[in-house]
Amino acid sequence: MTAVERSVSRWGRDFDPERLARLELAMWKAYYRGRAALLFRLLVRANRAQAGVGWVRAIVASFWLAWAAARFGRSRGDYERFASPIARGYRWLGLPDHVDAEEVARRELRWWVVRREIGLEAGVAAGEAIAALYAELYDVPETAVAEAGLLRGQAAEVRDRGATIDPDGPGGEGRAYWPEVARLLRLSYARLSEALAADDAAGDLAPLPG
Repeated sequence: MTAVERSVSRWGRDFDPERLARLELAMWKAYYRGRAALLFRLLVRANRAQAGVGWVRAIVASFWLAWAAARFGRSRGDYERFASPIARGYRWLGLPDHVDAEEVARRELRWWVVRREIGLEAGVAAGEAIAALYAELYDVPETAVAEAGLLRGQAAEVRDRGATIDPDGPGGEGRAYWPEVARLLRLSYARLSEALAADDAAGDLAPLPG
């Protein structure tokens, strides 16, 4: 990677892990409680927090990502058709030119599919898919972001297992599982932030070409 590419590739690295974890937790709750308008507002805020873009870009990106997610939620196959709108959403978030938005979209979609196809035991597989997404998105080795991916995958599995046995159903208060989901998401984003900071430090120490 050239010095210019490394500068541009800082995209999305300056997020506040605690804030992003809180936003994701709130989004998951809104989704499972059927609060679509709230979910969209939270997604816009999360996109701004992660990508550092303005309101217009965050809103348009959120539209395409939400459009894909809503239709994926109602579908039962032919999932590849959702990759294009996901890629469009990511492009609106200002991905660097050297990041392949189509591949990012395929990896984003992959972790959605893994959760659906494997079900309640999807934590590890989902975590691996998330790590692959992070690797493409941030241009880092998968091993560097493996723990962050695994923790987020575990958070999803805890939510799914907890909601399955909760007498109030997936839209209930979820007092038995949401606190653990919150803890895992905080750890996940903290580990992601640490991995990206370590990658930045390694890049700063790399010898200049020539």
